[in-house]
Amino acid sequence: MNNAYFSIAMVALIAVGIAPVLLPEPKDQMQYPQSKRLDHVDSYHGVSVPDPYRWLEDENAQDTKAWVEEQNKVTFGYLEKIPYRRKIRSRLEKLVDYPR
Repeated sequence: MNNAYFSIAMVALIAVGIAPVLLPEPKDQMQYPQSKRLDHVDSYHGVSVPDPYRWLEDENAQDTKAWVEEQNKVTFGYLEKIPYRRKIRSRLEKLVDYPR
């Protein structure tokens, strides 16, 4: 069983390692949504630490949900353009789907 997990991990690491070489270059510059920044500062043992994205920590807030939705549009819009993505998924499913 450990060999199966090891094999899956190796396939995933190889895929991640060669992905930058194989992924298509975007034809146009990707336009990421603007992320608002707050002037929030925490103090830890007398050291001030800026935390401008603190608002993102509340995953149930409407602002956070809208931000995630906009980020997903950009991300999945790019991923869906990868021509061999379905082949990779199909192959990985075949490798993982075996009698146990």
